Amino acid sequence: MNRSNPTWAIDNWPIATKLIVVYSLLISIAISAVGYLSYSYYSRSLESQTRDYIPQLLGQTSRHLDTYQNELLYVTKAALSKPNNATLLDALEQADSEEQWPSLRTVIRLHEAIRQLNAEQRAYVRGITLYTKNSGAFYYRQGAGGVWLPHRNYKKEIWFADLDERSPAPLIYGTEQLRDDLDAPYVFKIIQPLRRPGGQEPQGFLEVEGSLEIINTMLLDVNFGPDSRIFVLDQNDRIMYAKGTRRAGEDWNADFGLDDRELSRPRRSSFTTLDNSRHLVTHTRSGQTGWKVVAVIPAEYLTQGIAKVKWWTLAGVVAGASVAVVAAIWLAYSMTRRLRLLVLGLRDLERNDFQMPFPRVTSDEVGHVWGAISKMAGRIHVLINEVYQSKILRQEAEIRSLQSQINPHFLNNSLETLRYLIKSGRTRSAEEGIIALADLFRYHAVRNQEMVSLEVEMAFMKNYLQMQKLRFGEQLQILYDIDERALPIELPGLLFQPLVENAIRYGGDETGLISLTIRIKKTEEHLSISVIDEGKGIPPDRLNAIWSALELDSDQQGSIGLLNVHRRLRLIYKDQGEMFIRSEEGNGTIVTLKLPLA
Repeated sequence: MNRSNPTWAIDNWPIATKLIVVYSLLISIAISAVGYLSYSYYSRSLESQTRDYIPQLLGQTSRHLDTYQNELLYVTKAALSKPNNATLLDALEQADSEEQWPSLRTVIRLHEAIRQLNAEQRAYVRGITLYTKNSGAFYYRQGAGGVWLPHRNYKKEIWFADLDERSPAPLIYGTEQLRDDLDAPYVFKIIQPLRRPGGQEPQGFLEVEGSLEIINTMLLDVNFGPDSRIFVLDQNDRIMYAKGTRRAGEDWNADFGLDDRELSRPRRSSFTTLDNSRHLVTHTRSGQTGWKVVAVIPAEYLTQGIAKVKWWTLAGVVAGASVAVVAAIWLAYSMTRRLRLLVLGLRDLERNDFQMPFPRVTSDEVGHVWGAISKMAGRIHVLINEVYQSKILRQEAEIRSLQSQINPHFLNNSLETLRYLIKSGRTRSAEEGIIALADLFRYHAVRNQEMVSLEVEMAFMKNYLQMQKLRFGEQLQILYDIDERALPIELPGLLFQPLVENAIRYGGDETGLISLTIRIKKTEEHLSISVIDEGKGIPPDRLNAIWSALELDSDQQGSIGLLNVHRRLRLIYKDQGEMFIRSEEGNGTIVTLKLPLA
């Protein structure tokens, strides 16, 4: 079986369209390729420079933070020097030997011992705490003096769990929130055990608080654009500083695209997706302190220049492709102008049944084709008229032949009914039947056209069913379901009478009762006629045989009426008229005709 190409297939395109598409695609692809390669190279180059530049900037900040920690460690080193260490231990032992509240002299001595450490010269130092072994602690804050804290015990401090009392090295604890301050700031702490020379057991502890405000000063001028976030983490991955978000004091998690394994690297810079948008995540790790500086920067800010280049590249590609399409249209239509004239002439020729004059265009190849078609058109017109007239005559003859089959068949059944009534002694009913039959044939005699209104056809059908009612009596139950809007619609005469006759003949149930329904409905596009019986139904094999006969248009005993209706539908309505048969054994049969209204 040959399959025709769909209308969208390239072979069915006009020649001008093919030229336009091919030329436009070639030029557009070339322009797009050059633009894409240029943009990709520039984009990768700029992203590479950005990934290298930002870690360098963060590395400088990390070095400043190393200096900050060294300043704090200077205080602990000063506390271990011989004169300062002895002074601190003597003051702590004196405070520890007194009652819960040390004397004013002892407090002044603690104060002077802290002042000897020259902590005032260290702008990064926020405060210093001296813990005695048993009594309490003395807290000194820069610029505010000192205060005795009687209930402060170093063993209850959060950093005590990480402290190795036997180690002489200071404990760099990291970030902690102060409990005894109203504003509860976060500070960085270093704890130094204090011992007598040659002793193993600590006699006290020095706690140095580093202000994190200095980190804010360091990063004040570091701005990577709107919505950028900068974090400083201590060696325990606790957030010491958070610019652009309030997360100071929290433990770091992988929400910002870096996990513990990646944070352990000295440096890393890569693009990742956060909150459904692309970000550059960069960090540096200090080899000296273990502190990390992390920057989370929206890629949109970093790639503003790339975005401009992208749009300019896209604009250039669109402009170049537009010029290519315009040039292709001009070239294609200039080359195919005479072919299009030929196509338009052929269309006019077809619409006018090949009667339109066909003028000669040029003397080139197109002109020769045009002349040959002009001569051929005249001959085709003569042949069309001959075939058309022959087809009309043959169709009319076939329709009349089908109509003539109905009349004798109908007359035979009607006379059979009258014979049955006379034989059974029902002469009165036979007389009424003869009158009804005369009315029916009077209807045929006066009707001189194939199409009649549904109202006239239903009047005939009711007369016919009245005559059948005389024969069957109460065994025949008739129900009409007629859409009043359908009555003016015209349809072929006696179109569904064979269906009604079949329903009466084969539609009885096991008791002999015949329940017949004629249902006619009108929709916007179709007129639906259904003849329904509640009889025994048609077996599946018999129904398949009937459908095969209808499709093959072949006679089969017992289906002459259905075949007649099916043939008339095809001849009159072509493919727009349809017939459906639904049947189920024990539940009856429905035969439906669907006629177009347009």
